[in-house]
Amino acid sequence: VRVHFAAVDPIDLKLLTGEYSDMFHIPIHRFPFVPGFDAAGEVVACGAGCSKLKVGDKVVLFLGVLESCYEEATFGPAGACAEYCVCPERQMCKVPADVALSRVAGLPLSGLTAYQALFTGKGASTKGDLLGQITGDSKVLVLGGNRGAGHLAVQMSRLIGAFVTATVPPSCIDWIFSLGANRVVNFREKDWVENLEGEDFDLI
Repeated sequence: VRVHFAAVDPIDLKLLTGEYSDMFHIPIHRFPFVPGFDAAGEVVACGAGCSKLKVGDKVVLFLGVLESCYEEATFGPAGACAEYCVCPERQMCKVPADVALSRVAGLPLSGLTAYQALFTGKGASTKGDLLGQITGDSKVLVLGGNRGAGHLAVQMSRLIGAFVTATVPPSCIDWIFSLGANRVVNFREKDWVENLEGEDFDLI
């Protein structure tokens, strides 16, 4: 893929600064390591096993933190910030012709983060109860509704009918309402913990 746009996510900075070294070990077995996991661009060549994409397609892709860095990987490690990158077809999505690549380059990792938190049931409460399977009856609190994963979580939650409260700075209040939030808390005006004391949420 010829990369037109690449996204810089918090994990990129944390990996380069070593901030994650004590949290988990990402097995980078080959060098050079090229930063970046999210990119959007144009397919310029296809492997023999490709069946859904063709040369010339506009795509958005996620190289994957572990997928591109483990020892048996046939691509990477990472590489979104390069001029060209190699990515498995299953980790790519075709972009409609009328959508600008600049608008979707940062979607994969933030989108997956929001989706996994809301719908996959992989989270757990302090009591051990499974979390992350919201429904149209759920009450969801999105902290940082103006951030990458946050604003997508607001939209995904509203799409299935959940009641969404989002915390944002004052400059983003109108915008987050326009994305569907039912209630918005200005965290610069009052601490959200005090503001929402006594509220009962199914997922935060």
